[in-house]
Amino acid sequence: KKRAYEQRIRDIEHASFTPIVLSTTGGMGQSATTFYKRLANRLASKWNSSYSQTIGWLQCRLSFSLLRSSILCIRGARSSKGLVPCSVPLPVELVHSESRFTLA
Repeated sequence: KKRAYEQRIRDIEHASFTPIVLSTTGGMGQSATTFYKRLANRLASKWNSSYSQTIGWLQCRLSFSLLRSSILCIRGARSSKGLVPCSVPLPVELVHSESRFTLA
């Protein structure tokens, strides 16, 4: 995906494209690790806190977000009609709202 989108994004939007690849256990690809380190560095300077506290907080939030998403796939969403199995495609908004992942 990076090869397919990187040139277009650089030429048209004057930005960069970094796919964030995560496993359900929290393992990250190399570009995702670099992204989270850079994000933690910027948040630490913005919040006037140490880098180690900020990266710890970020990793904790990410871990719980991945856990909530995994549990949602295992048990399904709660609805009035019963449980929705994970084999049914869930809307991105539902997964995002269930994970409750925010940076601020």
